[in-house]
Amino acid sequence: MANSNIATPFPRLIARIIDKVIVTVPFFLWFGGGDQTMIEPIAGGILLVYVVLLNYLWDGQTVGKRFMKIRVVSYEGGKLNIFHYLIRELTFNLYPIYLLTHSWIKTGWTIWMIATILLILQYGRGLHDMFGRTKVITEAVEADVQGNKKIDSN
Repeated sequence: MANSNIATPFPRLIARIIDKVIVTVPFFLWFGGGDQTMIEPIAGGILLVYVVLLNYLWDGQTVGKRFMKIRVVSYEGGKLNIFHYLIRELTFNLYPIYLLTHSWIKTGWTIWMIATILLILQYGRGLHDMFGRTKVITEAVEADVQGNKKIDSN
């Protein structure tokens, strides 16, 4: 039988950190001497494109998610399209709103992130999952009849 366990917050966080390091560290090493107010939004935009495209091309996974053996799937069943992943990432990151100087925007962004964390802890889905109609699951490793391992993500 398929296993559709909701992923816990820890592997989700580690997967996000892995992806961020893969994209941003080389970018900051290459352009690190420049203006930080320009580098951060550009690196964030590259990270957005990286996450959306890899999720779409790798069936709900990025390098970090593959390493942590988790996957983004549709909450309602069915196949996700690129717009699900785009909406999910845009609502998670709100690029580049956190760079703005108005304190009320930073406060709103902080509340948004805290709400997302609390929802993930309570229900296994954050605001970005709800807007993107997704959930993050752990991949179950099952043995088939011949004794070979296979990964089933449904």
